[in-house]
Amino acid sequence: MSEFFNLTSPVEASKYMISQLAVISEETVDTKKSYGRIISRNYQSFDSLPPYTRSSMDGYSVRASDTYGASDSLPAYLEVVGEIPMGTLATISIKSGESAISHTGGMIANNADAVVMVEQTEISESGLLEVYKPVAVGENIVPIGDDFLKGRDVVSKGQMVNEGIIGSLLTNGFTDCDVYRKPIVGICSAGDELVDPVVKPKLGQVRDINLYTIAAACETLPVETKLYPRQKDDFQQQLEVAKNSISECDVLIFTSGSSVSSRDLTSKVVESLGEPGVLIHGLTVKPGKPTVLGLVSNKPIIGLPGNPVSALTIFDIVAKPIILGLAGLLDTYHRPSVSGNLVENVASLTGRTDYIRVRLYEKNNEVNVQPVLGMSNSISVILKSEGYIEIPSDVSGLYAGTKVQVFLD
Repeated sequence: MSEFFNLTSPVEASKYMISQLAVISEETVDTKKSYGRIISRNYQSFDSLPPYTRSSMDGYSVRASDTYGASDSLPAYLEVVGEIPMGTLATISIKSGESAISHTGGMIANNADAVVMVEQTEISESGLLEVYKPVAVGENIVPIGDDFLKGRDVVSKGQMVNEGIIGSLLTNGFTDCDVYRKPIVGICSAGDELVDPVVKPKLGQVRDINLYTIAAACETLPVETKLYPRQKDDFQQQLEVAKNSISECDVLIFTSGSSVSSRDLTSKVVESLGEPGVLIHGLTVKPGKPTVLGLVSNKPIIGLPGNPVSALTIFDIVAKPIILGLAGLLDTYHRPSVSGNLVENVASLTGRTDYIRVRLYEKNNEVNVQPVLGMSNSISVILKSEGYIEIPSDVSGLYAGTKVQVFLD
């Protein structure tokens, strides 16, 4: 029998679903093309980087003790014994009273322990280097292993690749990297009232937009999407499409009508696909209470509400963490956010988590947060807003002037 959790919190729902999943298979990709993928194994540095002491400034390799006491009125005088070209091995060794020209990122002279910036020097008429400011040992140099120490972690399993990870892998010589395969997300749409967006709806009909807005929301994730033909509110039709999609995809998302009968039909379809079937039916959340979550053959099935605002909200709050968990993300999924001052009172009921769409504007050098009013079936609410605020289930509304966190789209 399926295990039902009547009206589960959205956070608990995501965590529970993720705990039931096995991570997807792996593949090897070109590191330069791995942005947004999720690393499937740990990587350690083969060598200490940089492997040599290098200059962090254009200037002169020196012995720091030779510069002590230097000032504008009484500079230290050093002999320039040569230059260390970029990209070459340092063959110059300096003695006390000597210096060598060094370049940013290049090696410093042997026996040197600091670099004096070129801006703090001049060449005298006699050809000696005049140093106008003392430097300490280690100043303006990058020691061996400052970036990575040999054997230390470079990237950890479960991290999503960004530009910093690409650079770290490449600088350590990992031109290929192992990542989790992109899950295929199948998206199904159903409802007697739905027509293709190219069709002019008759009275009582609406253009089907959820199929495409959810697919667009998936573009931010390391997944591939597959859209299936929309269906009527017919059990047999939906079951056949669901069977086909669950055989071809790793995740199945239903976006169906908003009536009670449509929601019940989604649950019936999920239950008929196989064990364990429906795991969660109903969330303590507004909008999105009638969400359905299930599992068949280790493949998550997510039944989103039919109203566009509800569907996109639940996708972001519940579906996205589930998909990322299947895709191998081990880090907690953090939505980008900003804080600001709420400019209006917002009502809420205790016992459920409310997500309120908001827009942002600046006034008096502060970020102000304005609730965007509208029904969950109005896509213009999304258009007019930049994100949403969360009102926890134990809070009965927020007063104007409250500092709130806005989760950005």
